[in-house]
Amino acid sequence: MNIHPILLTSLCAVFLGACSLPTAEQRQAIKHGQVIYAKECAQCHGPTGQGAGEASLGLGVAPPDLTLLSAGNDGEFPREFVRRYVLGLVEKDDPEAAMPEFKTVGLRHVYPKGGADGEVLEADFSDLLEYLEKIQK
Repeated sequence: MNIHPILLTSLCAVFLGACSLPTAEQRQAIKHGQVIYAKECAQCHGPTGQGAGEASLGLGVAPPDLTLLSAGNDGEFPREFVRRYVLGLVEKDDPEAAMPEFKTVGLRHVYPKGGADGEVLEADFSDLLEYLEKIQK
């Protein structure tokens, strides 16, 4: 009789754990997002997203630690806010901030030989957000 509740609990744990594992499609999106991050963001935000990239040294202010976005938002990744902020659709406290507005400049390092100025493919941006969500602490 005691085995049944233990078995049931174990099965539930296995099924719930499987639900949180990324699918092959999600893993591919995260991998592609990591490539985009490395090309477009790591110069300032650092290779791990903690704000210590080489280009940030002369900015006068440290770029934010991108691994703490969820921690600063009650444990939830603020996907829509991050999307709007990076695209330049949110009014910034400092209009002269070094953060580029990707809606205007596009993904220059991802598409150095093509794409119109300001071109950001929605799929690319979605993959970048998947990667940013994955690196949350």
